[in-house]
Amino acid sequence: MKVLTARNMKLVVSGLCSLIFAGILSVAVVRAAEEEKPPRLVPILKIDEELDKRTVIKPSLIPGGGNGLYAAVNIKQGDVIGMLGGQLRSDEDYPPGNYYLASIPECAWEETKPYKYLDSKHFGAHVSRINFAPKKINGIETGLQNSALRQLCNYPYVIFVALRDIAPGTEIWASYGPHYHYDQFMYEPAVKDFFCSQAKIDCREQYSFEP
Repeated sequence: MKVLTARNMKLVVSGLCSLIFAGILSVAVVRAAEEEKPPRLVPILKIDEELDKRTVIKPSLIPGGGNGLYAAVNIKQGDVIGMLGGQLRSDEDYPPGNYYLASIPECAWEETKPYKYLDSKHFGAHVSRINFAPKKINGIETGLQNSALRQLCNYPYVIFVALRDIAPGTEIWASYGPHYHYDQFMYEPAVKDFFCSQAKIDCREQYSFEP
């Protein structure tokens, strides 16, 4: 990513006036891995931090799933669980291989230009830790997904909403959409057995899934 100095910071600010004046953009300092390089300033989309108080991040139930997100309070069907937030990225600094990347819908690009993506790896809200669960296994509805990603044409652009009532202590799962690379993880024996068990589907003879 291009280093933002005092000289070119004005150009970035002028290109994001609408976001700054709306109070939805902040700037974070990222320290370079190499000590001799100066820190970088990166644009960060603000979130409603009050929403994060309704959830808690802790180890996922999914084998090898790392951290997951759990309801800390009762969340009602249709409620916004959280705003994704994160570092704003353009085509020029698109980070390949980053699994925490979400697309800002095209209908919002005029408002967010030159940025088209949200990178929630380091600056995302709690919902950036929602893990995937399959919608179908062997063509059968699993009922495992209790949340869904929604893209909006206006700020905050990407949110997660509850598909049904979610009780405190319940892990929150969603689909990452049709273009995510699931196969390597989803065909791990422990992961396959976990989801088949959760959905009460016999996967001994065959196993396939739909996101």
